[in-house]
Amino acid sequence: MHRFLATVLLALGVTFANTLARADTFTWPGGARAAVSLAYDDALDSQLDNAIPALDRHGLRATFYLQLSNPPVGARMEGWRAAARRGHELGNHSLFHQCSGAGADRAWVAPHRNLDTTSAAQMRDQVVLANTMLMAIDGQRERTYTAPCGDVLAGGTDYIPLLHGEFVAIKAGHGRPPVPASMAALDPFMVGSAGPVGASGKELIELVKQAGARGTMVAFTFHGIGGDHLSVSSEAHEELLRFLAEHRKEYWTDTFLNVMRHVRQQQAPRPAAPAGWTLAWSDEFDGAALDTGKWVAETGGHGWGNQELQYYTGRPENVRVGGGMLTIEARKERYEGSEYTSARLKTAGLKETQYGRYEARIKIPKGQGIWPAFWMLGANIKQAGWPKSGEIDIMEIIGKEPGNAYGTLHGPGYSGEHAFSKAIALDGAEYGDDFHVFAVEWEPGEIRWYRDGIHFHTARPDLVKGEWVFDHPFFVLLNLAVGGLWPGYPDAGTEFPRRMLVDYVRVYRKQAAAQ
Repeated sequence: MHRFLATVLLALGVTFANTLARADTFTWPGGARAAVSLAYDDALDSQLDNAIPALDRHGLRATFYLQLSNPPVGARMEGWRAAARRGHELGNHSLFHQCSGAGADRAWVAPHRNLDTTSAAQMRDQVVLANTMLMAIDGQRERTYTAPCGDVLAGGTDYIPLLHGEFVAIKAGHGRPPVPASMAALDPFMVGSAGPVGASGKELIELVKQAGARGTMVAFTFHGIGGDHLSVSSEAHEELLRFLAEHRKEYWTDTFLNVMRHVRQQQAPRPAAPAGWTLAWSDEFDGAALDTGKWVAETGGHGWGNQELQYYTGRPENVRVGGGMLTIEARKERYEGSEYTSARLKTAGLKETQYGRYEARIKIPKGQGIWPAFWMLGANIKQAGWPKSGEIDIMEIIGKEPGNAYGTLHGPGYSGEHAFSKAIALDGAEYGDDFHVFAVEWEPGEIRWYRDGIHFHTARPDLVKGEWVFDHPFFVLLNLAVGGLWPGYPDAGTEFPRRMLVDYVRVYRKQAAAQ
């Protein structure tokens, strides 16, 4: 019996080049040699009792593929919810774990859960419903799916194509057509479905080292840990986690969701600098932690001049980097006298520039009382005070106006509710539905606002009703506020947590200035 079973990995929307792992343009976060995905199938008690405590002890994140009908889901709901709060992914493993009943080794498949007698449409419906149930547990809309038993033929029809658009990535295997050569480069391993009882920590670590030698990834799928079925011993599991923790700079370990987000980002073509501009600095958020050489997390809960409700922290619950994204998360929780927490980042003292193009790709959260922003403040604010220091709001969106993005200028004589502002709307859509690129181009005597390349607002000294205070260095800010005088406050329909996702921040300067 083979102890380790290589599987097919299908990531919807991602095309894996044959040279993915060795391509000059492809890198793992932090320069890691390989990526490691730790996944645990079926929602088992031993995962809550043994796997999650061990992962948390070593500071590692993993994916738990929940079979929603399995008793430990309902009986231990708070345990799964707590795991999600600590950064683990709750993946979709369907409602009923339907597998093919064909074959002598499938006598355990109940007739009413036989994939062979289930239609592809029925399978799709239960997988999509499982997503809704998982969102009720963890509040997340993006996740990955792994097909039970690796089987994908429902009533003889491949149901995986029906799930296109529902997941960031899908793991599937048996019953699919031959693997295209273009997908073979990742060559992940699946540990568990071949019954790896007795697998040693040394054997598991060897698979990680093999992935490192190839510069690719290894995707482990465990079941029981120190108990339950298809079990790996707690000792072997602990040995693997200890190795990964001690070599975290060499092997990037994260949820399958974050690994696949990173692969997508790496393979997406990066646009050249806009005509006439050259890159001054950027943060692509490719690492596993916030770059403290670029960002400072401000803290406090004093209302921030707008009667906001949140307490800003630097905790990973509120601000973190993973899977090629910066996540700023607003949570409803009591903290330091406040009812909500969130995060506010700034480049003050680290990256302060005068003039340029400032651009970010952002997916904003929805909800009444939610106030995401990408903006800039004059670096002299401590000396000059606000608004004499100047403020450039590149993007502000308030929950009660989900289809409007505001570009705004604040200065002496035109600040607060009298600011120089204009909104750009999405035709019949809301900004929280997808990512959008927000930018300003700031030159002497003129500032221009853009959304997805569309120029919608311009400021010049002759247009503002006061002193022009935009000829000195500014720093960049990203934050997610809760409540305030302008957006209003959360109501019964505002769900938490709310997350602002930032794909990148890029700052350009005029090419002539770089020469």
